[in-house]
Amino acid sequence: MKYTNPILYGDFSDPDVIRVGVDFYMVSSSFTYLPGLPVLHSRDLVHWELLGYAAARLPFERYDRPCHRCGTWAPSIRHHNGLFYVYVCLPDEGLFAFTAQDPAGEWECHHVHDVCGWIDPCPLFDDDGRAYLVHGFAASRCGINNILYLHEMSPDGLKILDKGRLIYSGAEHGDVTVEGPKIYKRQGQYWILCPAGGVTEGYQLALRADGVGGPYARRVCLAQGSTDVNGPHQGGWVDDGRGGDWFIHFQDKGPYGRVTHLQRVDWSDGWPLMGNGGEPETGGDTGLEPFEGKLRMSDDFRTGLGLQWQWQANPNRAWYTETRPGVRLYAQPSDDLFHAGQFLSQNMLAYRFDMEARFELHGQSGDVCGMGMMGYTYHYIALRDGRVALVEGQAQPVNRWHPEKVTERTLAAIPWEGRQVIFRMRAVDGMVCFFCRYPSREWMAVGEKYPMTCGGWTGARPGIFCMNQEGHSGGWADVPHVYVYPR
Repeated sequence: MKYTNPILYGDFSDPDVIRVGVDFYMVSSSFTYLPGLPVLHSRDLVHWELLGYAAARLPFERYDRPCHRCGTWAPSIRHHNGLFYVYVCLPDEGLFAFTAQDPAGEWECHHVHDVCGWIDPCPLFDDDGRAYLVHGFAASRCGINNILYLHEMSPDGLKILDKGRLIYSGAEHGDVTVEGPKIYKRQGQYWILCPAGGVTEGYQLALRADGVGGPYARRVCLAQGSTDVNGPHQGGWVDDGRGGDWFIHFQDKGPYGRVTHLQRVDWSDGWPLMGNGGEPETGGDTGLEPFEGKLRMSDDFRTGLGLQWQWQANPNRAWYTETRPGVRLYAQPSDDLFHAGQFLSQNMLAYRFDMEARFELHGQSGDVCGMGMMGYTYHYIALRDGRVALVEGQAQPVNRWHPEKVTERTLAAIPWEGRQVIFRMRAVDGMVCFFCRYPSREWMAVGEKYPMTCGGWTGARPGIFCMNQEGHSGGWADVPHVYVYPR
């Protein structure tokens, strides 16, 4: 299967990948967006389909509201004794494992260890029946950074058995921000693949030891070099079952998030050398049969909410009803869109596209419905109180326990008659602009072009919403479809 990088334009941050038989499975971070921990499937490593999510919700009341920069960070996926395992740390709440026999089915949540500051966990189920966990630390939570720790776990991987030990310190080797470790056993040796140097300018390390506890030798196995692939950052190694080895990682693309690349891995000298001599490749051929998997953005809601949609907090049935076709969004109270859990959004899968949807608002004073592009500076177009308005919001982080300070201001407005409006949002090369029209009439531009911005370690996210900014509930907006047209 021939491919060109990136293989996925969506914001599938911190990917990890495994093979089970002829099937490949991948997971990624999702932070405040829920359901979380997307689980993807492929058979050619290039085309992927979304099977569902490992975390239907997070078992803490704080995630009933948006928690930007919190939530699920940098998961890993493994298959052991007939079970799929997804490990992840919530940096304030500890280590979790999600297990399932069917990766497309329901996952069971296990709170493995209550601790603050752990990030990026990865298990190893060893040949002798023992199990281990390697992880990093978040300086923002515990004041520790740039080191990796190893713990022994119970054989089922659901209990930490010791206090752990340091197995790698970046400071001893000139590395900064060592994180995202993935641990493996290959031909009797233990390997940790991890990024260092930071998201936008870092590189990949390979660490090798004869015993799981080290000492680990170090080598750089992938770096930007002469290419335009900055990073290249965190990912996972997988063999294809046919003699080939591959590394999936991300590249930070600013407002488009962290897009997914695929690199060959050459083990010929006993160390993994990735891409083209240690630099990212523009593409290649996996040699695998093409897979018909596809990721989607459009939705007519005929079978309910498509898998591509995520909320900004734990899903709440008070926010919506599936009308099949269509979805009814209820106007729950929120002062601003940034803190509206009911903002229903998805990953962008292209650098240039139009998103279009029709809204019919059945509201009261303060009800707002529309379409927006989320980020720390965000924009949305909305119908409210007899007018269509274009609004800009700006969020300023305070700390992880307090909501961001948000200000919204109206940039443009036009009078509007009736309950129905069709909105269009156009994303082109990092800029977004907005249009509206009555049914069967011409489009009208509203406002100018505006830069898209990142969110809490996510790319900008397009979505739809209905909310009330006067503290009331009871109104709603019907949305029969959302169409996305690549440009």
